[in-house]
Amino acid sequence: MNIGLLMTYNEADIIEEMMETNRHFVDTIFVLDGSNDGTDKILSSYKEVEKIFKDQEVTSGRVRDYHRQVLLEAAHRRYGVGHWFTLMHGDEIFYDNPRIIAQKADLQGAKRVNWAAMQFFMHTSDEPLDTIKPVQERLTWYSPFWLEIRQFKSSKKTHYQEGRHGKVLPEGVGWQPYTKVPIFKHYPYRTPKQMQQRLEAIKQRGFSGSVHEAAIYRETFSPEYREARQFSGDFAEFELSKQGHLLTIMQKWKRLVKR
Repeated sequence: MNIGLLMTYNEADIIEEMMETNRHFVDTIFVLDGSNDGTDKILSSYKEVEKIFKDQEVTSGRVRDYHRQVLLEAAHRRYGVGHWFTLMHGDEIFYDNPRIIAQKADLQGAKRVNWAAMQFFMHTSDEPLDTIKPVQERLTWYSPFWLEIRQFKSSKKTHYQEGRHGKVLPEGVGWQPYTKVPIFKHYPYRTPKQMQQRLEAIKQRGFSGSVHEAAIYRETFSPEYREARQFSGDFAEFELSKQGHLLTIMQKWKRLVKR
């Protein structure tokens, strides 16, 4: 199986668009949600969503990366170990197909998959935002972002270590990586209003992460990214069919992102 582990936090404006694409890439989804804007109610309407945990059930503080353990445990109880897991977020839409990627990784004997984030943002050339249009039509500028594990194959040893934040990959996953870097699209800031609401909510309670208050209408997403591009239907040299060796790809990404 390919099981989705989804974390959501006040993403009612994009969650349907995300689900309409991503739900076809997994067999079932376990959710950890901290929203108060109805995101969880929208998610509950999808048959692929098997279980929704609210943040208050998991922690009295801010949700961290290791709180995915509650989702992993629920999936293991229901389906056992040895499956592929795909890490999902409410503001991320897969460009490549995680189901196909997992199959190809299996053929290679890989146990983990690095995914490349394309970080979309509100550009200075944007016209006034028409929020009726889908997010993917409204926001067309992006910066190539860093690489992050988005898929792994579980075993009896797989678990998230209590208290360990900043690492999305659990412990006990084999070291062998898939030799390509598939792509997902990240939309953290979609309108000025949404960004401000997120900032206020994070200050009150929030999930892990932060909001860059200067991120509205930039020419690049943030100073640490070396370039911005406009999406025209494909990601040019980053497309899977054009990628070379994994180490070559990773070196290229390091040149694109300063940190």
